[in-house]
Amino acid sequence: MKVDTLIVGQGLAGSLLAWELLDRGQRVLVVDRDEAVSSSKVAAGIVTPITGKRLAPTWRGDELWRYATSAYRRIENQCGRWLFRPVPIARLLATDDEARRWEKKKAEAIDKLGEGRLPAGAVPLEIDDTVFRAERGGFEMPAAGWLDVPAFLEASRQHLLERLGYAIGKLDAEEVEVSAEGVRWNNIEASHVIFCQGWEGNRNRFFDWVPFRSAKGQILDLECTGAMTETRIVNRAGWLLPLGGGKFRAGATYEWDFADEEAKTITPEGRAAVEEKLGGMLKVPFEVTGQQAAVRPVIRESRALIGLHPAGELHGRVGFFNGLGSKGVLNGPFFAAQLADHLVKGAPLEPEVDLRKNL
Repeated sequence: MKVDTLIVGQGLAGSLLAWELLDRGQRVLVVDRDEAVSSSKVAAGIVTPITGKRLAPTWRGDELWRYATSAYRRIENQCGRWLFRPVPIARLLATDDEARRWEKKKAEAIDKLGEGRLPAGAVPLEIDDTVFRAERGGFEMPAAGWLDVPAFLEASRQHLLERLGYAIGKLDAEEVEVSAEGVRWNNIEASHVIFCQGWEGNRNRFFDWVPFRSAKGQILDLECTGAMTETRIVNRAGWLLPLGGGKFRAGATYEWDFADEEAKTITPEGRAAVEEKLGGMLKVPFEVTGQQAAVRPVIRESRALIGLHPAGELHGRVGFFNGLGSKGVLNGPFFAAQLADHLVKGAPLEPEVDLRKNL
């Protein structure tokens, strides 16, 4: 069997790259272990314009948002189903330090943009303070949303299956043969092989030198009838994602030190950490109905690292698409398109994300 590109891993990165290559007329084969739990399947899929305790605007947020929303609409049109929903985020200020930072950023925005303007497209917040703890105020982010990542992965898998572009299997990098003419794995011949293996991306012979600093995250499913009228995503030192009918998803922990065998293990400590975040956000009771754990692939602050292996003996045939981290839903489509253009047309990669220039 001959294909243009062999993709290893059908998580968010591998799926997005497959869509972009298919749109460019390429034939792809995605090989995936089809595990019940993976970082992409557990991911919240939230796009947030202003993030963290420092209330920093997301890197290249406007540009990446425009491309991402367009890309997901294009994919939805081909799948015939809803996958991405623009949903505002209500950000509640959790500490006095956050409140001071926000006042400073508002003053800077007024100086730069004029009276009544807020940073990064934010708008004034209105929220029910009988349900949420909003004593320090906050702001709303209209240019936000979330991707139903499990639905996106399943829709992508079906699209690939219809084109004979998906196979369940474990591809061991040791089994990949590379020559000037292309790559070969079992009975598959391809021009390129691209590894999109998430947090395990440096567990093969080609990319064992890439420095990952991945973070385990645990999230909860819950019911909260007292907050069921809130349709926005709410953030206060954690996030609360409404799913409808009083059901929510909430998270998340950031655990930097964990053993490989514990990557998907839920813990009482993880549940307690998320419940503490919820207690700081909600004034109404909630009931936990489920818990999941997975690992975010972090290399450099959730900025993608993409491109072809620099070793001459690999002839530019072996590639890498990884490091999306917690912002993969936002930056993944843009950099999947850039990598696809690099593979198909030889277009240059931006130095900031080029694997060869960030060794």
